[in-house]
Amino acid sequence: MQVDTHSPAGSELHAWRAFLARATLALGLLLLASAAVCGVAANWDAMTKMQRLAGAQVVLAASAVLAAWLYVRPARSSVAAHGRACVVGLAGVLLGALLALVGQTYQTGADTWELFALWAALMLPWAIAARSQGVWLFWIVLANVALGLLLGERVLSWWVVFDGPGFASLVVSAANLLLLAVWELCARHWRAGTGVGPRVLVLIAMGVLVLALMFGDSVVQGLGTYTGLAWVGATLALAYFYIRIRRDLAILALLAAGVVCVSLRVLGEWLFRIEPGVWVALPLAALLMGEAVVAARWLRRLAAGPAIAADAEPAVASAGGAVEPEVPAVVQLGPRTVRRTATPWYVQALLGLSAWLATLLLLTFLLASGLVQTPAGALVIGLALCAVGVAIVRNAPQLFWRQCAIALAFAGQILVTAGLSQSESVTGSALLLLALSTAVYVLGPDAILRFLSGLMMALAVFILAAFTAGSQALYQQMLSWMSFDVLRGLTLWLPACVCAAWLSALAFLARERMPAARRDVLQPLAWALSLAAQLGALQAAGVAVWELPALWGLHPPAAGFLVLAALLPLAVSIVLLRRQAHALPARMRIAVPAGLLLLGACWMPGPGIAFAMTWVLLGFGLGRPRLRRWGQAALIVYLVLYYYQLDVPLLEKAAWLACAGVLLLIMRVLAWRLGRPASGESQPASNAASRGLSQQPAASDAVRPRRPVWAAVMLGGLVLALAVVNAGIWQREQLLSNGTIVRLALAPADPRSLMQGDYMALRFAAAREIGQLQEADAAQQNRWGGPSTDGYLVLRPDARGVAQPLRVQPEPLPHGGDEVVLRYRVRAGGVRLGTNAYFFPEGEARRYAAARYGEFRVGDDGTALLVRLLGPDFQPL
Repeated sequence: MQVDTHSPAGSELHAWRAFLARATLALGLLLLASAAVCGVAANWDAMTKMQRLAGAQVVLAASAVLAAWLYVRPARSSVAAHGRACVVGLAGVLLGALLALVGQTYQTGADTWELFALWAALMLPWAIAARSQGVWLFWIVLANVALGLLLGERVLSWWVVFDGPGFASLVVSAANLLLLAVWELCARHWRAGTGVGPRVLVLIAMGVLVLALMFGDSVVQGLGTYTGLAWVGATLALAYFYIRIRRDLAILALLAAGVVCVSLRVLGEWLFRIEPGVWVALPLAALLMGEAVVAARWLRRLAAGPAIAADAEPAVASAGGAVEPEVPAVVQLGPRTVRRTATPWYVQALLGLSAWLATLLLLTFLLASGLVQTPAGALVIGLALCAVGVAIVRNAPQLFWRQCAIALAFAGQILVTAGLSQSESVTGSALLLLALSTAVYVLGPDAILRFLSGLMMALAVFILAAFTAGSQALYQQMLSWMSFDVLRGLTLWLPACVCAAWLSALAFLARERMPAARRDVLQPLAWALSLAAQLGALQAAGVAVWELPALWGLHPPAAGFLVLAALLPLAVSIVLLRRQAHALPARMRIAVPAGLLLLGACWMPGPGIAFAMTWVLLGFGLGRPRLRRWGQAALIVYLVLYYYQLDVPLLEKAAWLACAGVLLLIMRVLAWRLGRPASGESQPASNAASRGLSQQPAASDAVRPRRPVWAAVMLGGLVLALAVVNAGIWQREQLLSNGTIVRLALAPADPRSLMQGDYMALRFAAAREIGQLQEADAAQQNRWGGPSTDGYLVLRPDARGVAQPLRVQPEPLPHGGDEVVLRYRVRAGGVRLGTNAYFFPEGEARRYAAARYGEFRVGDDGTALLVRLLGPDFQPL
């Protein structure tokens, strides 16, 4: 049952103004941060080394000083608190870009984890001063990336000693549980926000343990015993805390999912020991669904029971320090939807996970048992399973049997898809799949089954949008479809994801016009199409707006679909604004679509941004917070993965991202002025009341004292960061000036760095002999008894001046007068001498293809910097 209530007149105007102010600022700064990363990675050679370093430091200092100025006085509203936290986030990203620029400029060859560890350490003062959940989550991601890269690169140090991968999961879990304890302590004493942070930490801490138990060694032998004991202890402790101390049903659902997965591994291992065979998949599927049903009923009972230690989070939710006094929350846009659903979202997620895993087990049984041997057999059995599954869903009231039916029906649709894979008619196969999934969707009244069927409908829509006819088999079409390049992105993926995105938006909007009793019918389909569109956008391509006429001349449908992608947020905004035409001024109803039209022209190269903004708009306009959060998460993921689309130059990405970011910041300045009454125009009393403290600066400032301590912490963090960076620059310049010249023979390759742009992967000939030299020196061991991963290689130049290895030793001294000592590191990717990469401006890989030698400057302590690459005759490249 759902009950819709409308906000008072005037509150819609304030809500729209607040939303536009927050959205334009957050998105503008996010795009500028992305532009900074792409700009650094492009390694633009139009600026000198010192110009790039100085410019990056000036931009970082400006953002940090702005953040410090904003933190001098407590925020007067949640909009102001959100805005200054976004500025801190921008400064954090610029700090990482500066560190990457230093490594790129001086070819330091530092381990990747060192970059992220230093980034997290230097950003810690800002995170403490910001007291924002978003900033702390950003810091937690950095810390976990650094820890994961450290364990991955140092795998040779601990794998032999601990005999397996369980050690890494224990370390990651312990670190995140410690952060969780600190977060909960801050929540208990300083009212830190608990809506997102603790759940993310529990997901990471317990997720690594569960994955180690499911895919690692035996849970009753070897290191798996310690991992299993750690998982049991952590699960019990967290369950007690989040049931008795502070109830959080989403975290309890995560713990229940972990119990389901681990019990699946334990029982499967036991059954295989008794009698190996494919039949084990059936009792495992039954156990899986039974445990999920029990967990779902338990969570429902807890949800229906009395609340324990209910969270009372201030609008300026934070973690890691004391929060500021509570300020009024922004009014949610009407109609505010109060949803009373029989199944909470975390229960649906748990049941959906169990249905997915049970489907995989059922398919494993059908395929491995020999019941499905031909495409025709898969088609017949799939249709039968769909019919049985729909029949059980329609007639069985018990949740367990409904879960079984979901697995049967979804497995049946997958088998039908496999049966159609050999069809010569791609369009006919897609239409049959669409008809089947539509029938299951309509006839199966279950939200999880409808969501899974919606995904199959999205697959059919993708195939129909991409292929109108074909003579090849369907699976061959799909294999060629998955490979990304600009041509496929424009002609195949773009039409498919645009169709899915428009259909999803129409489904979300149509749902609000349906009777209350029928609204849940379209919701699973809308979510499935939204997910499919956003995933498809990762493979879709776009072009700049000035290249649109050329694209129209080459392939008009691609140009048309690209325009439709850019106009989707505009169309959605017009519909949403018309719903509130009685409360919003005409200039707002004109200015918002006009601004989205300009932005659509900016983000044509990245259609995924337009789709993500559509979900954000729909989530706000329809009063659906989870849809808004999905759009925000999809936007961040898309920007991260968009960096790796190698067919688009990094400098071009940086240019259009920066243009869009600047345009959004200009709109941020205008957004708060849109709803202000004109001169002489009266303001509705309800609107004035809805603004509360956020529009009363005089009275508010009188009672809000300045807190320069947080601004001082911000500035102190800036001084520390600049000091560390410039000290590193000075040390490297000294080494370049005074170091000994060493030449090493190399063999290059060419991938792309995580943050630092195009580079040539280097493998030195001298590194190949380190393993043999280490074997000759039995004393080369680390402190844990495993093989040594760090040491010093003694080199001597030959007649041509190319350094040749002589021996390895644990310290730089002793060595002869004609010998040079070079530090080496043995990592998971091989032996590193100084560096394993040479960074060059994007697009100049062909120039360095003839490289045969690397020229280093080496200090007395073995530290080396790669200066340049040399050709076969030692000519500089």
